[in-house]
Order: sequence, then structure tokens, then C-alpha cells
Amino acid sequence: MNSALDPHAPNPTPPELAVVIPIYNEQDAIQKVIQEWIPELEKWCHNFVILAIDDGSRDNSLAILHQLQAQFGQRLLVITRPNRGHGQTCLEGYHRASKLGARLVLQIDSDWQCDPRYFAAFWQARNQALIISGIRTSRDDGWKRIIVTKTLRLMLLLAFQVDCPDANVPYRLMQTEVIQSIIRQIPGDFHLANVALAVLLRRDKSVTHTYVPIGFRERYGGEPSVKLPLFGKKAIELYRDIQVMLTNQAKSIQ
Repeated sequence: MNSALDPHAPNPTPPELAVVIPIYNEQDAIQKVIQEWIPELEKWCHNFVILAIDDGSRDNSLAILHQLQAQFGQRLLVITRPNRGHGQTCLEGYHRASKLGARLVLQIDSDWQCDPRYFAAFWQARNQALIISGIRTSRDDGWKRIIVTKTLRLMLLLAFQVDCPDANVPYRLMQTEVIQSIIRQIPGDFHLANVALAVLLRRDKSVTHTYVPIGFRERYGGEPSVKLPLFGKKAIELYRDIQVMLTNQAKSIQ
């Protein structure tokens, strides 16, 4: 059992790594995700905690998480909150990772698409850059998703002069201290907050980046947070939200 979070342990040590997993209606996948990730994490990092954040699921996700917590103890911290969306749930996880004193935070998704076999490459690169992001070079979730990713990259480049190779990738290993000041700039109603984070990180010239090629599996059950028929509408909202965020950022600097 990880003693990093045990309040009765003498001089408890903060976790080296906090793994943030936002969860919404993933009863089919979440057990598979937790059970395959913990053994892989244990190969590389002895002091970690998984922050499983249930974003107001309406299925049996939370009950399954509590069963898993009984199995894995303090390796798994289950958090529940009213539904606010995937991106804002990620931000809460990053804040909690900081409060725990974790040096590094890894974000993955709860739908089984993030394959743990790539984690070794991220961990071995953890001191090469402040932000290590996956780039999905192969995908099993369909060519339409590939087009969405490429369109998003082009839109951010043309509209905001920011090149984010895979702005919405959920596989990111980040220095917790580095992202704290940045995530405070993201409004609490920003739906695609992970895209906002990618934009702000790329705009900050003091933040170094490196990239790890990954494959992306087909999701296991559940539904994506942004459905393809809504992509056009969400793209317009994203453009507006980023524009407002960057305008407010510029005003705060003046």
C-alpha cells in the first residue's frame, strides 16, 4: 500500500506522480483501465496515486470505483463531484495533484483508449522537458476522428498562431508546478479546457515540450464527450472561448 497519503504515517511523503482520470458514465471501461494501469505504473514509479474523478456519472461508474478502491487502497483516490464536463474535471484533478504535492501529473482518459504500454517512454523522458505530450500516430477510433484532430490543429494555427500538434490528446505528463499558474487563466466555464491548456502552454516560451508517438485504441463502451455531429458547433464555441481567454490574459498583463 502506498503510504504517501496515509495521514497516520510518520512524515508522509508526497506522491511523485498523480494520475488524473476524469470519468463520466464509463461503467464498461473503468475497471479495465484501472486494473491495467496500476501494474504498469508500479513498474516505473513506486510513489504514485491515481485520482479517479467521477463527474456526476449516472451509471454504475462510481460504485465500481469504490470497489476498486477497496482492492487497491491508497493507490486509488476516488473523488466525486457534480457534472461540469471533461475539461473542468481535468482541471480539478490538476489542482488536487498540486495540493498533494505531486511533482508530476499524468492525465489519461477513462474509456480505455490510452494504452499503458506507452507510459515507459513518457516516464523516461520526464526530465527532458516540462511537458511531454502524446501524438496519436495511429488510431483505431476511425478516420473521422483523425480529421477532427488535424482540423483542430489547423484552426489553432491560423486563428491564434499556435501550433499544437495534438491539442486534445489526453495522454500528457506535466510538471505540476509549471501548469498551476497557467490553469488559473482558464475560465471556470471553459468547456474544452484541455485544449485551452495546450494553447496556453504552447504560447508560453519558457515552457519546454517534447512528444511521444502513441497509438490510440477504440473506446470501450460509453460515448465521446464531443460527438462528431456537434463538432462544427463546438469549434465555433472553442474559437470564441479562446479569443476571450487570450484577450483577458493580455489585459491582465498590461
